[in-house]
Amino acid sequence: MEHHLIHKSTLKPAIWDGGETFEYFIFPENSIYSQRNFMFRISSASIHKIPSDFTRFNAYKRFLVMLDNPLKINRNGKDENYCKNEVFTFNSSDKIISYSNGNDFNLMVSEEINSSEVRITNALNEIHHDFVCCLALEICSIRFNEKELSLQTSDLLLIQNSEKSLIDLKSNKDLIIGMIALD
Repeated sequence: MEHHLIHKSTLKPAIWDGGETFEYFIFPENSIYSQRNFMFRISSASIHKIPSDFTRFNAYKRFLVMLDNPLKINRNGKDENYCKNEVFTFNSSDKIISYSNGNDFNLMVSEEINSSEVRITNALNEIHHDFVCCLALEICSIRFNEKELSLQTSDLLLIQNSEKSLIDLKSNKDLIIGMIALD
């Protein structure tokens, strides 16, 4: 089991139609987002333009969590609203128009992956996924198995668990936790 601590301050932004995006991790690691040849991608984005169209492409499930503001969207012609820190799940081919600005967490997962999930919580027991990512919503400490780490706001802890060992994870604050099982 390996873990990596990724600081948002070390990431270089890329431009999308509505703002900027920051890629924390893409798998496989030699994948290129624009070529859509990845199994999953963990990122954060800013939405500056109102309205803005979310990038559309086929064959991915997306999990999005607004970090600082509510999200007001139109999805495939229907108005929807999501609170700050509420998980919004959608298909990457959905037509999404955002009428909100702010910053988000985004996990994109290929439809080839059968098991993926995002939760907001401070503890999970007996996780055995191949990848677990934890985004700090504020300064916090995280303990997983016998390791303890301190995270700053917007830091991401990525646990690679190819052995599928059981992971017990606890934090003194709520986190956004994404879990991906490759098979």
